Amino acid sequence: MQQKKSIGFGPRGTLLCIYQALAYVGYTVFTNFPQNVLYEFYGGTQVTSLMNYIGGILGYLITYFIIAPRIGRIKNMKRVGLIIGLISMVFCALICVIPPTMRTLWCINFIIVLITTQLWGCFFVTMLIGNWFPRRKGTVMGIVTIAFPVTTGILLNLFMIQFYSVLGRTGSLLKACLSSFAPYWVLSLIGMGICAIWLKDYPEMVGEFRDNDKSFTPEMAQQMMLAEIEARKRSVWKRSKIWGCLDWWLFSIPNSMLLSSAIALMVQIIPVLMSYNEQLKALAVPGFILMSEGYSAVLFGLAIFAIAGSYILGLVDTRYGTRFAVGITLCFMLAAGIVGSINNVYCVIAACWLLGIYMGAASNFGLSGIVRYWRQEDFQAVMSGAPPLGTVIGAAYPFFVATIAARFTYNGAFTFIAICAVIGMVCLALFNPIRLAKYDNKLRAEAGLPTDDLLERRLLEEKQRRKQKVSA
Repeated sequence: MQQKKSIGFGPRGTLLCIYQALAYVGYTVFTNFPQNVLYEFYGGTQVTSLMNYIGGILGYLITYFIIAPRIGRIKNMKRVGLIIGLISMVFCALICVIPPTMRTLWCINFIIVLITTQLWGCFFVTMLIGNWFPRRKGTVMGIVTIAFPVTTGILLNLFMIQFYSVLGRTGSLLKACLSSFAPYWVLSLIGMGICAIWLKDYPEMVGEFRDNDKSFTPEMAQQMMLAEIEARKRSVWKRSKIWGCLDWWLFSIPNSMLLSSAIALMVQIIPVLMSYNEQLKALAVPGFILMSEGYSAVLFGLAIFAIAGSYILGLVDTRYGTRFAVGITLCFMLAAGIVGSINNVYCVIAACWLLGIYMGAASNFGLSGIVRYWRQEDFQAVMSGAPPLGTVIGAAYPFFVATIAARFTYNGAFTFIAICAVIGMVCLALFNPIRLAKYDNKLRAEAGLPTDDLLERRLLEEKQRRKQKVSA
């Protein structure tokens, strides 16, 4: 007897969402906060952003040449992610204890942190999200990526208050780092504990349902899972085929522009705001810790806009399609770039809040786009074997922004962001999901696998849903 479809994520599905959110917090804290706060002790923003660039490239090379060829043969994605996560926590702890007198060693350690935290929090955990929520990934990612704006808009402020309070009281950089980073180290370990105890690679392994959809029996769910695991071993989306797919590039360039520009500005948001520090003092709200300084008031507003943007654009992604959601988000990116290019404190505040709106959403689309426009059995192959576009651009952007700001101003950096938004819009306009579906069938035919209209039917259903909701 079939059961009715459930609205929620299910008990373990909810725990997976919590784990992903905590992983995003850990990743952001240990990669973002050192660039926003510790840069002055370890060579400046150009040095830390260069380390970010190197770490991004090395992380991609590891993913592409070591993980991607073996992705279909990894029997326990959860376990591999946990091992990498635990290794990352060791190096995250070393961020606190290596003194500025050993800058080279600290920079090498920071590069390892950038590699391992990204592999853990943004790859292996996110793979689980794709396995558990293939149809509701837009909604799920819209919720869990709220962790990014909360971390950079609220927790960064609290981190700085704690850090500079301890540093001013004791004069010890070691004590300031340990007391400020320790809570996030613990939260990351709590997330890993949740995964170790309650989660598996697929919901069917723990008696739950994909998308928490109980409209089919447990026996049917098990059969679907086993069929998918077997099909993933024969995925036609080899690395060379992804490189040769025009529509992969046309879809990934806009996503890369969105996420990379958000990361680039957020890892340097404090230097951006400090250039207007005197004018921002009027925004301070005495007695309210999250707005006790002018810059913190801007960060708090950024967090509010980002939380709303992440959730709302996640819903748009689920209901109207990833391409439609990316297009709207690019409009916010363009607006942020244009407004921020004006050398005026109020324009920069507005630009930061517009950045918040699209920052929260930008993290959603890499996963949701692959799940939406590719077959479920090809998800892991495409996710791991994709060209280094997002990784390399994302790693390079902070360095580009820091260099532009050093030579000109951060207003010039915002102008650069506006230009990138236009490039992203052009690429998205040329992206053709139908052509991508036909390319998929071509690859399947060449591999001797059956072809069908699965992807095209999915697009047609999405278009019909969009029309119905607009007319309603």
